[in-house]
Amino acid sequence: MLKSVAAASAAACLLGLASVGAAQAADHPDFTGKWRVLAFVPTIKTDKGAVPPLRPEAKKVYDQRIADRAAKRDVHDPIDGCVPHGVPRLMFAPYPMLLLQANGQLDVIQEANHTTRLIYIGQPPVEDDDPKWLGDSTGHWEGKTLVVDTINNDHRTWLDKAGLPHSDEMKVTERLSLGGDGKVLTDAITIDDPKTYTAPWTTTVKFQRVPGNMELKENVCTRDHKM
Repeated sequence: MLKSVAAASAAACLLGLASVGAAQAADHPDFTGKWRVLAFVPTIKTDKGAVPPLRPEAKKVYDQRIADRAAKRDVHDPIDGCVPHGVPRLMFAPYPMLLLQANGQLDVIQEANHTTRLIYIGQPPVEDDDPKWLGDSTGHWEGKTLVVDTINNDHRTWLDKAGLPHSDEMKVTERLSLGGDGKVLTDAITIDDPKTYTAPWTTTVKFQRVPGNMELKENVCTRDHKM
């Protein structure tokens, strides 16, 4: 009899926890769907419209890249060599993307070069310091906002087409939220990289939801086809 009561209590407790978990999940927005940037931004500025606060040596690198592009010289843009865009540049790519949110993950499937970015929600930060083209991304909820931290970013990627640099110590923090009755996705991006910038800075990119029947096209970077 006692065993039956204990089993029933345990079952009720598990059911209650499941209900709480379902309720909490229901409180979080679902970003699943197809999205496209509202406007392509080749040169990222801060939310105040200023050039990010580059340190002197980093500014020399940035200014040279801008001058080379203006003069139509080879700027050696990493994506011209068919490597991934990196973070956060991938979020500014002028192509549609598919977001899939399920099982503790937010998967970003970008049409550009079929790039897939995985964000693990509710997981501890990755301790591995091995740099990756897309870094290591983990997320947590703050109310209805998904906060995503990305570390271990390969220093060879650029932050934008203009050539904003960063170091391997860069930490990218994104705050993803829905607005416009679920038709607008806002990504507020903070760059914290003391090797390259004198202070953390924030920029924002927005996306609009596109029809569900729109298909992502094949987009492959090869030697004779540069994105």
